[in-house]
Amino acid sequence: MSAAPFRALGGVILADHGPIHLAEARALMVVYMREAGANQGGWRDLCVARAQALAAAVIHATEWRRAAGWGDPEQADG
Repeated sequence: MSAAPFRALGGVILADHGPIHLAEARALMVVYMREAGANQGGWRDLCVARAQALAAAVIHATEWRRAAGWGDPEQADG
């Protein structure tokens, strides 16, 4: 796999298996960073890349939701 399977499209975070909520994306970022800290080599690099892709997607989705008028971006996942 050449790229992490996380993207933001509008206010939605998309994973390879479908959309995920902002809270889920943040929790998954933490998991990937813990794994990166506990491993070496290719596995560490993969975990870091996925955490970074999730961080970028969360930022983009949050900004989009705020621009769309959501005071609390996580409410859009309601």
